[in-house]
Amino acid sequence: NQGYQVGPARTCWAPSAWLMLPLLAIAHQTFVPSPTVRAHAPAALRAPVRSILVPATPAAAPLLTRGLQAMHVSVAAGALLAPAVADGFAAAAWGLFDSCAFTHDRMFEASLAVSCFVAFILFFESIHLVVDPRVYRLDGAAPKRPLRGFTTQWWKTVVPALTYLGSIYVYHELSLGQLLYGPPPADVLAHGPGVPTWGRVVTELSLGVFLYDALFYPFHLSFHKLRARRWRKMHARHHVWGSTEAAAHNAVETVQNSYLDAGVQVFINIFVQHLSPWGFKHPLSRALHNVMVVYLLCESHSGYDLPFMSHRLFPGLFGGPVAHEQHHQQGNVNFHQFFLWADRILGHTPTAEQNRKHREALAAVGAAQDSARQQQAAAEVVR
Repeated sequence: NQGYQVGPARTCWAPSAWLMLPLLAIAHQTFVPSPTVRAHAPAALRAPVRSILVPATPAAAPLLTRGLQAMHVSVAAGALLAPAVADGFAAAAWGLFDSCAFTHDRMFEASLAVSCFVAFILFFESIHLVVDPRVYRLDGAAPKRPLRGFTTQWWKTVVPALTYLGSIYVYHELSLGQLLYGPPPADVLAHGPGVPTWGRVVTELSLGVFLYDALFYPFHLSFHKLRARRWRKMHARHHVWGSTEAAAHNAVETVQNSYLDAGVQVFINIFVQHLSPWGFKHPLSRALHNVMVVYLLCESHSGYDLPFMSHRLFPGLFGGPVAHEQHHQQGNVNFHQFFLWADRILGHTPTAEQNRKHREALAAVGAAQDSARQQQAAAEVVR
């Protein structure tokens, strides 16, 4: 850790570990079915959340959200009040990261992104085994064909992964990074990136996520608004599920894109990874950026409204899967992938009339699902 005293940091921050105990208790009450909470509410009783109808959530869910928000605030306050302690954590994380030989490989970031896609898609598509999907799915029903991307529809995961890794390999083989962005600064080449501060990691991570979403926004908008039919067609593949299925999305739909569509996002991400107020984005910040962006992408396509999601922890800032599911269902609203600010400025948030029609459509879907369940239950009783 190059002289950083990380021992006292463990002592100062150890009490934060005790915060996990009440949070685990809250999580247990949130996700474990309770006899006092109806597992499924009729369509007429579903409450709108940002203009999308979702089933009523257990009473403990907001408490879990508040607990997680309090943890974010406490970590931020601790870093501001004791910056040396926070820097010690950053130094320890960098020491561990730098000590791993594979993190120095040129394909590390691409491999990390693919690994995160696999992990987060698997997480969101199997979470129905732990939580009641009728309570937390945006359509109030069990997910449709979950985990197929790992079994009978394996090409949904394998083809995007191999295409992405192959493209990044060619990118490195042709030295496109050197041609487009030049070599790293001389001091970095001579002495390495150095130990980052907590402030630098947080700033570069936050700025990177914001710029990625902001720079892709005009491209995403053009995929829907431009009159060039061939250009719009490049994005149509990503909307196949929303145009053919009544059910909310599965996370594997995150990576169902045309090569051009995916390529635009990848090159924007590469560009953002070269931006930093320090003139050179630290490798630790770059790695965390990949993890965060992949998580937010998978979350927005998950089809869930869970208490730990971005739109719950930071309401009004992130749109989360609620806003993005509405984008896939309506097509002409909520063009942000993560945030909400540009849609509000440009007037691309749903109108009251759109919200009314959307609620009616979802209520009809919910009523049909309720009727189908009742008929199935009646048939089982007859048998």
